Amino acid sequence: MSDTAELAGLLGVGADVLVRALGDGWTEVAGPPHERWFVSGRPVQVAVGWDGFGFTLARPEPRWSGNELVWEFAAERGFGSDEVVYERAVLAEAAEEVARRRRRTFRWCPVCREVNAREHVHDNTGLCMRCAERHLGVTY
Repeated sequence: MSDTAELAGLLGVGADVLVRALGDGWTEVAGPPHERWFVSGRPVQVAVGWDGFGFTLARPEPRWSGNELVWEFAAERGFGSDEVVYERAVLAEAAEEVARRRRRTFRWCPVCREVNAREHVHDNTGLCMRCAERHLGVTY
């Protein structure tokens, strides 16, 4: 089962309904204990969390802890399964606003010219981690 289908199952809706409301390409990531988190976008732009009682739309704010990427989330709003079915346009706009705020933190690498989320940018030079490894000899 894909992670999009898994999230749709938690919401109690079909995958097609989820995709129309919140988009596609959901991947489950490790989050806080007793919660399930799914992220979408490349780079990641939107997150949905489920704690067993309800759902949260959130902005992903991952950080590095040593060599491990730790997922943290800035909650934007809670929602219910019925909103995915009956308030798709409102929920879709809320998700797009989360994505817009997250995209404002993205940076373009001046070497490979690819967009990167801030957690994948080497330092204030703007180089992505991959280019920093390749051209500066940095080891991550």
